[in-house]
Amino acid sequence: MASTMTLTSLAMLKVNLDKRRDYLDYLNPFVQQVLVDDRPDPVTDQVVRDGVRQHFGLEIPAQVIQTVLKRNYRSWSMTREYGVYHIAGDLPNPGLGAGKAAAQRHIDAVVNGLTAYAAAAGHPFYDDEKAVATVLEFLSEFSLSCLRAYLGRTAIPGAVAGPRTRIVLMSDYVLHLQTAEPERFESLMVLIQGHMLANALLCPDLSHAPKTYKEVAFYFDTPVLIQALGLDGDPGKQAFDELKTQLVQLGGKVAAFAHSKNELSRVLTAVADSVESRDGWGPMVLEARRRGTTRSDFLLMATQLDDLLASAGVEVLETPPYVAPLQIDEVVLGKTLLEEVNHFNPRAAEDDINSVRSIYVLRGKRAPTTLEKSCAVLVSSNADFAEAAWIYGQKHEASREVSAVITDFSLANMVWLKSPMGAPSIPRLELLAFAYAALEPPRGFMEKVLIEVDKLEQRGTISERDHQLLRSSTVAQDQLMRLTLGDEAALTDENVTEALARVSDKIRADEHRQVLAEQASLQEARSQLAAIALDRDRLRSAAYRRCERNANRCSQAVELVLTAFAAIGLFGGLGLGLQGFAPGVVVFFTTASLALLSFINLRVGTTIRDIRNSMQLRLLAAFLRREEEWSRPDAGTAG
Repeated sequence: MASTMTLTSLAMLKVNLDKRRDYLDYLNPFVQQVLVDDRPDPVTDQVVRDGVRQHFGLEIPAQVIQTVLKRNYRSWSMTREYGVYHIAGDLPNPGLGAGKAAAQRHIDAVVNGLTAYAAAAGHPFYDDEKAVATVLEFLSEFSLSCLRAYLGRTAIPGAVAGPRTRIVLMSDYVLHLQTAEPERFESLMVLIQGHMLANALLCPDLSHAPKTYKEVAFYFDTPVLIQALGLDGDPGKQAFDELKTQLVQLGGKVAAFAHSKNELSRVLTAVADSVESRDGWGPMVLEARRRGTTRSDFLLMATQLDDLLASAGVEVLETPPYVAPLQIDEVVLGKTLLEEVNHFNPRAAEDDINSVRSIYVLRGKRAPTTLEKSCAVLVSSNADFAEAAWIYGQKHEASREVSAVITDFSLANMVWLKSPMGAPSIPRLELLAFAYAALEPPRGFMEKVLIEVDKLEQRGTISERDHQLLRSSTVAQDQLMRLTLGDEAALTDENVTEALARVSDKIRADEHRQVLAEQASLQEARSQLAAIALDRDRLRSAAYRRCERNANRCSQAVELVLTAFAAIGLFGGLGLGLQGFAPGVVVFFTTASLALLSFINLRVGTTIRDIRNSMQLRLLAAFLRREEEWSRPDAGTAG
């Protein structure tokens, strides 16, 4: 089945994570296998692209295939005439069969576990393909958007959003795996990381992008600031903290506009008025009820925002003034936002417009082609907002290549791709944050729940006490989400009584307190597991950064030596030789070295900087192997 084939290929990408030195190296064995199995003649990027999709279920742009062929055709016994490639001899077989077997074990663990979990939850799959499709739909949620450099959003062919209920079921399964089945959770992480690696293959020129975000300011909008303060749950805060840490290490500035801070202050005040109301709803309200956060707590936070954001590592900067030559058409942008984004508060739309126009002012006359050269960008968790800004930006040169707004996951994915081993926590934390958020009841769903609960009380079907519990208890709302998967259609008059009765049974009297205690214990277990995993990932990240620094220093030393040889050789080549035997020998050998380097450069295009970069990559791989050997438990007892 094509979908199973895609999952297998994503898992195989992750299996090779620690073995490749360049992001295109992940694709090499897939292209090689197509050439070995099909032996097309001539070899074109379109033919190979179709072969990769047919054999491995991955949608890779033809431009990326072309780059792979150009880089490898000599070592793969191929010729190129007038830009056309031909197979000239025996091709090295990458032998992906063994990798498929290892990948299949991860897929079986995830899919079989999902099938069993769905059946136990009362939402069974009637064939394995539906379970596989659910996993693929969930993976496609972790896609790139609003970046012209990436020729697509996902490498999964034909990725179409299915019923949202599948995402809710899969999110519930993810949180179950994290707590109860860590081995299956690691198998799922293989697929998540494989998909994030496949996202890199959508960009034909990623290897030439700068390696840092120096001189780039990332302005986070209000929903992300809410995550930064942990106001909608620990998973979102943990994901933000890791992203912030990696951005700072890469030289980026983490900031927020002053008007975004003011918007956050208004949000906190509004939540303070809702948290103790029977009609209060929303992720922040639900999280506050889980934690016992009171109205006074929110009002106090609203007065301490500068200190709270500073503690979270966010620098609040003044909103840029209006500059006539850089002013955007706010009316047109407002219409685009109205079409793409569902703003419940008109004031929020005004703040979004202010944020977008501020990015244009900060960029000035620049027309950046990569995020690393964009000067400023707004980071939002609202994909519809990012899409609207992207659509509007196609009319403006300053944001045609790099939108004024990108999603926080797109940024996290790009940060992780720069150094997968240096930021190992990002995929796991992004996964948990997404799953946690997906289980929050949608507004329309909760409005219908409240209507049905009121009807049931009026009919005398439930008591006043049960009515109050069902309206205000987060346990009841969590259970309703699991019973219905957030589907409003499942809350009909015929079945809502049964669903609410099941919830009422779970939360009555002592059982209610028991469920709350179990929830607290479960949350503590998740936090402990997350802390352990984070400590492990930080150790790995520190080891990687240490090896990277050592490799960089050694390669720089080699570059300096080669540059000195070349300079002395040039000195001798100009006829300015030194007097004496020893200096003459030095000039002779350095002149010969310069000639050899010039010949190599003319033959294969290799420069001293290329030698330095190649040596840096090889040294990094060697240092990482040595670090891995030292970290083995039996390393100190060997011999």
